[in-house]
Amino acid sequence: MNRRTTQPGIVPRGITLYEVVIALAIFSGAIVALFEALSTATRAALQARMQSQAVLLAETKMAEVVGGAIPATSSGDVPFTDAGLEGWSYSITVAPATHAGINQVQVSVFCRQAPSSVDASFTMARLLRDQQAFVTSATQAAKTKALQAGVANQQTQAAGQ
Repeated sequence: MNRRTTQPGIVPRGITLYEVVIALAIFSGAIVALFEALSTATRAALQARMQSQAVLLAETKMAEVVGGAIPATSSGDVPFTDAGLEGWSYSITVAPATHAGINQVQVSVFCRQAPSSVDASFTMARLLRDQQAFVTSATQAAKTKALQAGVANQQTQAAGQ
């Protein structure tokens, strides 16, 4: 006879439905955790890329201000016009520093996208010589020098008479 008989004390081998359901629940939980981790990692990578782009854009705008391509005057939110920079804006704030003839220039770059997307911003500041004060002081110095030369010239002519 080929009948399978169980003897007392011997458990039949095999997987029960209960064990299969528990294994599927554990597997499903692990898959959900992996997808959450993947989503978080993707969002962190996007945040890092956008933050790096914000730093580079701020450095570029500051270089344009220092180089004179953009006037060193305060401006509100100005959108970038370059292709691929939709949603990116910058602002420039210029304020007098503690020393005469020196301004503190602050450039802020930010990207605000849809509410569920990642936002990025970066602000940098630099001390910059006030060109108007420099021109004014140079003009004043030239006038003073010319006046002194004129007085010296008059004294020389008066002494020669």
